[in-house]
Amino acid sequence: MDENTTTPFEMRLSEVPSMPQPQLDLTYSTAIPSNGGTFTANQEVRIPFNVPSECFVDLKRAYLKFNLKNTSASSIYLDPSVGGASVIDNWRVVGGTGALLEEVIHYNNYSAMLRVNDNHAKVSSVNHEEDGAGTDSCLEELRCDTVGRTNAVLTLTGATEVAAAGTRTITHRPNSALFNADRYMPLGYTQGVSYISITLCGNSTAAITGAAAPVVPVLYETSNWELHLPILRPGPDFAAMFRSAMGSGVPIQIHSVGVQNTQQTITGGSSQSETLTFSTRKRSVKALLAGIRINSSVTSDVANSISGFLNCAISRYNWAIGGVRIPAQQIECSASDKGELMANTQMALGYFNSDLRGADCISGLSNAKPVSIFYRNAAADKLAKCSRCLFSLDLESYNAAYAGKNLAGQGLPLVLHAQTGDGAQNFGGVNTACLVDTFVIHDTMFILDGATGVITANS
Repeated sequence: MDENTTTPFEMRLSEVPSMPQPQLDLTYSTAIPSNGGTFTANQEVRIPFNVPSECFVDLKRAYLKFNLKNTSASSIYLDPSVGGASVIDNWRVVGGTGALLEEVIHYNNYSAMLRVNDNHAKVSSVNHEEDGAGTDSCLEELRCDTVGRTNAVLTLTGATEVAAAGTRTITHRPNSALFNADRYMPLGYTQGVSYISITLCGNSTAAITGAAAPVVPVLYETSNWELHLPILRPGPDFAAMFRSAMGSGVPIQIHSVGVQNTQQTITGGSSQSETLTFSTRKRSVKALLAGIRINSSVTSDVANSISGFLNCAISRYNWAIGGVRIPAQQIECSASDKGELMANTQMALGYFNSDLRGADCISGLSNAKPVSIFYRNAAADKLAKCSRCLFSLDLESYNAAYAGKNLAGQGLPLVLHAQTGDGAQNFGGVNTACLVDTFVIHDTMFILDGATGVITANS
């Protein structure tokens, strides 16, 4: 046979023919709250999805925008990692028939776990311009204890300042399963109107204020909330075909990755072995992220409430999943042994976008010899200086899109085994308890029932 002869079409048995692509017209829709215009601490912001009939939404390109006004009598400083997104305490997405599609408790803290694993350049540029994150967010002087720092020192940290009666416009890209879906969402084909329910945090959690006596408490209000949605409208032929497919009863399934929050407390004290039990009922758990904060700092005006992570001088840890220790040999970590800790965090975060491949952990870039504060030594831990480490674990069983551990049928299957050190004693000069937020990363399947138009989430 002549080597230059082209294989005839009829013999190309492994060739997959291309599918026709429908024409989609792109427009933008702006959704606004349905329950008011101005919102303050602990109030709910409810934003319905303003999606025309028979349209899809490209939620990966959607963003949230609002004004954050400082109503206190002194300057406030936004969280160095998440900026103004710190005001979002709880995040929920509710379907048009009332089904809860997603719920993230302590959404601001979860966002901080992601943002501290952005590289420093992204935090200081993109995150600063959009969310109001700090331009040099890891300087030594920013603490997470209740002692606080003066306004002059806070200014030097690079945290974004909002003057008294001043306003900062926040543009936030949601860290949400619905907004992380790997397909266009057919919200124009669903029954009812889905909406986002945002619960705002308390005043003292939202920002940082100077510690000069008397302390001026943080006060804030938000307004002009807008959810910008890229709308994709197909042509009439594709819309009719999609309606016909739905009418035949075929369920439309869209995969995503979301999180569930569960919490425990570490009591400040001497070196000891800690066993913290968490609860989850998810069927496809992919990874675990655990971050530690001082309990009293969460509600302190002068503390870094959201991204003020500690490491409690933990020298080794592993997780028990359904009674099985993973890994069998505990992960070691110290001020001189941080690589394994970071490697496990990066593997656990591997189910999100490629931005999360660094760590915002270089202190004082203006110094001649900046140092890493990813993991603090015991002396720094006692002074409640912020670290950036998370005690994470990747649980992916197989290298496939929908693989994960099934924990739905097991009672209280997640146990963190950790050895704390001297740094777990006397945080900021007082014995105190620490809050451990564990975020369970899991697969979520959004299912649109073709016959009824009802959208639900299966996780």
